[in-house]
This record gives sequence, C-alpha cells and structure tokens, in this order.
Amino acid sequence: MQPKTTLEKENSIFEAFLKADFTELLTHGKISRAEHLSRELSSLLNKPIYFSHFGEPHYPVQNFDAQTVFIHLNPGAGLGNTSSPEIFFNQTWNKESFFKLHQLSNTSEIEEVLEAYKRGWINYAHQRFIVKNEFDNFDFKQACFLLHWVNSGINLIKGDLKDREIQQHNSVHVLNQKLQLELFPYGSNFIDTTSILEAFNYKPDILKPYLENLLNLIVLHPRKYVLFGSRIFQGLLRSYHLRIQPIIENEGPEQKFESITRNSLSFGCMQIRWNNQRFVAGIAHSFPRRDLPNAYDKMAEYGKLCYQHFKEFSAS
Repeated sequence: MQPKTTLEKENSIFEAFLKADFTELLTHGKISRAEHLSRELSSLLNKPIYFSHFGEPHYPVQNFDAQTVFIHLNPGAGLGNTSSPEIFFNQTWNKESFFKLHQLSNTSEIEEVLEAYKRGWINYAHQRFIVKNEFDNFDFKQACFLLHWVNSGINLIKGDLKDREIQQHNSVHVLNQKLQLELFPYGSNFIDTTSILEAFNYKPDILKPYLENLLNLIVLHPRKYVLFGSRIFQGLLRSYHLRIQPIIENEGPEQKFESITRNSLSFGCMQIRWNNQRFVAGIAHSFPRRDLPNAYDKMAEYGKLCYQHFKEFSAS
C-alpha cells in the first residue's frame, strides 16, 4: 500500500469534514457535530455555549502550503433565535439563500455544492474588498499586525494605513496568501474563552479532536510563522500537554509591551513537537484588541515587536 501524499492527507483532514457537514445541511438542515458541540459544552458548563449548527462551516479552501498560518478561535456568525435551547436547536439551514447566492439549482448534488462553496471563498476577498469596495476592520488589523513579519509570503504594502488603496490591497492579500484556520469551524457571535478553557480542563475529549486537527494541518508543510490569535491557545496547548500528551518542548516568558497603548500588550512563544516535527508558535495574547478599533499604526507596531520576540525565541 502506497503512503498517502500530502494532498491526500489534506483531503483526509479537510475534505471529509467539509463533505460530511454539507451533506447533513442538505439532508437535515443542520450539522450534527456543531449541534453536539453546543449541547455538550452547554451541559458541561451549565450555561449556553452555542455554535451555529444551521450555517455554512468555515474550512480553508486554499493555501495549505502557505508560509504563514494564522489560527483563530472560530468565525463570527449570527446565531438566530437563542431565547431558549429548544428554539435555538430547532433552527435549520437557509438552503435557498445559499443556492441563490451561488447560482445553484435546487437539484444540485453535493459535489456541485462543495465546488460552489470553494469558489466562493477563493473569490471572497477580491469580491468584497475590490468589487464591492467594502472594509473589514478585523481582516485589516491582521494585515497591520503582519506588516513587519519578514518573508511571510504575504504581499503587504507599508505606508499610510488609512489610505484606501493600501487598505484594499492588504485586506485582499492577507486573506489570499496565508492559511487561516479556526479551532472551531462553526460560527458564533460571542464565545467566552474562559469557559472554553474550563471545559477543556473538565473534559478534554470534547475539544481534543479540534485542536489535533489544527496541529495536523500545521505540520503538513514547512512553515515560516505559526501564529495563534488569542491567549486561550496558550491555555489549551498547556492543558493538552499536561492532560493528554507532552507537546511543548520549550516556552518563553510572556513579553509585555507597555509603550504602545494605555493598557499593556503581550505576546508569548512556544516550541511545539507534533508528529515528530517541531515548530515555533507565536501567541498574540492581545489580538484583536478592542481598544485598538482603528489604531492601525499601533497594531502594526505591536506586530513588529511580536515579530522581534518571535525571531529571538526561534534563534535561542
């Protein structure tokens, strides 16, 4: 039996979940994994922790071999009616809206649906930021943060970060030229990160597969930069290391930057060993900062200081 190629490994991690989720949406109007995750977390923590089981999931469709990987907790999305668990879990997918958006017929098979989904995400940044001339503060702040990361594989322009052409260019390229991953591919409008970490410590098996899928994707290719966009990942990786198996070979002290904003910003680094491969993970504890809504130069300065620390840690 021939060993799996890198592409086949990518398909085994990504395609299987994507196809299973969309098959359930087409058949039942909801994704059982997302519903199960919400129910388990809500029951364990005795409070609503909801992920959208009736919306399209968010899986990567390109850049599996990107130099830079940026990992977030989960995509933002509306949760519809959450006035009671019964009403929330009875909500179903708006198939007609999805089909109309992607110009599909009501007789479209799963393969057509998946291809439309992939095309939509591949064209998303250009359509939104160039054709429609829209703006997304979160996406642009990612570009500002990465502006000074040398050889990131992302074609970003330095200059006046409030210039509209620079904003368009950098917003498109930061989405199209890095690999963006989500711990949970299911959307929500708010997630209590303290509760997520608490759930992992109570019952690691609930979240273990999601974290392992991330690590599996990260090590499929050599990476220049692996960056996590929330302090919660520090806690999750430490907890996995202690409760499931050792994966942290080295961890640097938390770096605090006092001079950029009124409140200090921070950043940390770990060396992770996974599937007999090592990589350095940078954890931007303070990304995205709510007190930096439009302070793009400050976000770029924060990113530059994080890059310098990442470089020093990687060389040590």
